[in-house]
Amino acid sequence: MNLLKSFLILIAFYCLPFFGHSQINENHTYHNKRLNQLISKDSIYEATLLLNEDIAYAKANNQPLALAYILQTLGSMFSQIESPDTAANYYSKAAHLFDSLNKPQEIDDVLTHLSRNYVDGKNYKKFDSIIPIALQQSINLNSINLFYNLESKVRKNYFLRNYEIALKSSDEALKKLENYDFVSEKDQAEKERLIISFQYYKGVAMINLKHFEEGYKILFELDPHQFRITGKEKIAPISQMSTLNYYKFRYFSERTKQLDSANKYLLKADSLKYIAIRDFQNRLSENGDLIFKIITTEKQLQLANTKRQEDKALSNTFLMATIVLSLLLVGLATFFYYYYTNRRHIKKINLRLKESNKKLKIIDKERLEFFSILSHELRTPIYGINGLATLIEQEESPDKRKGYLNALISSSNYISVLIDNVLQISKLKFENKKLHFKPTNVLQLVKRISRSIKVSANQKGLEFYTNVEKTNWNEFLLIDKVVLSQILINLTYNAIRYTSKGFISINVTEQQRTDTHVNLLFEIKDSGIGIQTKHRDIIFNAFENKTFLEKNSSGSGLGLHIVKTLLKSHNSEIQFVSKPNEGSTFYFDIDFEIAEAPSDNGHFFNPVSDTPTKILVVDDNTINLMVTQKNVEKIPGCISETAAHGKEAVCLVKEKYFDLVLMDINMPDMDGFEATKHIRLFNPTIPILALTALNSAEIQDKATACGMNYVITKPYDFEEFKSIILKFSNVFQD
Repeated sequence: MNLLKSFLILIAFYCLPFFGHSQINENHTYHNKRLNQLISKDSIYEATLLLNEDIAYAKANNQPLALAYILQTLGSMFSQIESPDTAANYYSKAAHLFDSLNKPQEIDDVLTHLSRNYVDGKNYKKFDSIIPIALQQSINLNSINLFYNLESKVRKNYFLRNYEIALKSSDEALKKLENYDFVSEKDQAEKERLIISFQYYKGVAMINLKHFEEGYKILFELDPHQFRITGKEKIAPISQMSTLNYYKFRYFSERTKQLDSANKYLLKADSLKYIAIRDFQNRLSENGDLIFKIITTEKQLQLANTKRQEDKALSNTFLMATIVLSLLLVGLATFFYYYYTNRRHIKKINLRLKESNKKLKIIDKERLEFFSILSHELRTPIYGINGLATLIEQEESPDKRKGYLNALISSSNYISVLIDNVLQISKLKFENKKLHFKPTNVLQLVKRISRSIKVSANQKGLEFYTNVEKTNWNEFLLIDKVVLSQILINLTYNAIRYTSKGFISINVTEQQRTDTHVNLLFEIKDSGIGIQTKHRDIIFNAFENKTFLEKNSSGSGLGLHIVKTLLKSHNSEIQFVSKPNEGSTFYFDIDFEIAEAPSDNGHFFNPVSDTPTKILVVDDNTINLMVTQKNVEKIPGCISETAAHGKEAVCLVKEKYFDLVLMDINMPDMDGFEATKHIRLFNPTIPILALTALNSAEIQDKATACGMNYVITKPYDFEEFKSIILKFSNVFQD
């Protein structure tokens, strides 16, 4: 971790004013020389210890100005090792001290650092509250900090994609730079860095605002190597170089249609992006350990200072007694204090261990009961599937065969939902749920969900209704359709499970609308058994609602817990009203951002084309291979060929022409990731789509890293599968 350049600036902030203070003795001057040596050698941990000692010294000797410089230095140190919250705390304390001492230049400096720290820490709410004050201070002093504050403002709006504000602020900064007086060579170099930075953000903003000609002109005039030379932070220049190459890729891909040049810049952008991510992760790991060590040590120092003060007070109290008697009394008091304290502590630990052991036994019992229920829930539909398959084979009546098929689909859908819930419960326990928003039509999403659920409702003789009331039926919203589908499916299957006659309905109602957002109310109603008051507090708790389940159903008890947890990621809560023996209504509302309809960039599928789309299907499972091949051949204009493992797929792509590859991931000998890497060595353009039952962020990242274009998760909706195939089989054929 090379922080030398940044900390030389900190020395100027802290050490020089501190050395000039009249109250500092020779011992403390040596102390500051030692601090200078530690910072220059990147010994941040030892430097922090000395700074904490300086804080104690400044407080003890009533030196508020020196204390303010020390706090500002600590803020800069924590900002450099990427601990923005701790840095902000020190900057704020320093700002209050400088303000009380009427130090305008120092206030200007620390507010500038604080503003940039809030942007780096993505704390935009606090940034918006401090940036007007920081800008006004730098304008009043006519200081160079004006441009650093404008740069922070541009970066914040760039990160939030507020490109109009980013463009306006960049133009303002560039105009002011023309008239600002930079005196020294160092200032001139900083001026060049600022011009390059604002030009970069201006170009990116103009492209995203569709001012393509001027935006690309600005970016192509920038020298990417100057980012590395003039950038203050280690990671930002690499990220900027990656983004610059990405926009060059877009220029050659979208504007001039020069695919060779476009691919060259795309590879450069991806390579730099992976370097930036790797460096960022390494730095996070190193800084995390360092921050933990520093904070732990600071607490220990605070405790040590408190202990010293207590000892000093105790010594003053017993000065009038003899030394021997004082030592004896202190020794006896200390002995008995620690003796009884340790005894109480041991008793508390033993009590906690007993309580913990008791809870573990209860949890273990609940888990055993849960897996017993789960075993029953899996065996029941599997037995039904086996029996229905035999009946379909033996039955000659088309109507009865169709009925058996619907029952088979219902059992299959139930197993799929059950397995998804079991897998989801472990994900929600060990990782935060990240949402992946895509433009989605709510009406079409509800229709797709209803098609799969209606079969199960009809099997129980229940009426199934859907009702979507919206102002705009064709409107697209930013929705994580996987998460929303799982919420609605779990609630609807729950309603089916507890309803023996009557109806189930899904209702979607538009409650409120602004220019950018729509609030939708989702209601799942049933005419089932209802929920008694005594069960209201436990039905959402996984593994704890077995009392309710034992009396009313044999379900797994995971669905409502998963729904409640997933809705937290939408800042929403599940609520319900219910009357025993009359039915229940579960409802929730979500604010969705309005999105533009997805564009296919002018690529349309021509089903009457003379040349069919040839697709290679790769899967080591014979049944899955057959199902995928049949689905592909149901798409008009598509034909397919199959491969049973990764090595065979590589050979076929090398020998024959294919428009698209559907690649399984888990295969023996050579998995889908390795097969894709081999294909990319000689064919970098063919679309390769992963077709897998695995579903996690790690799989998505590995697929992108090896060169795959998209991940389709099994099981999938055929219409969605069809649209993805048509999209990728046409995008690369212009």
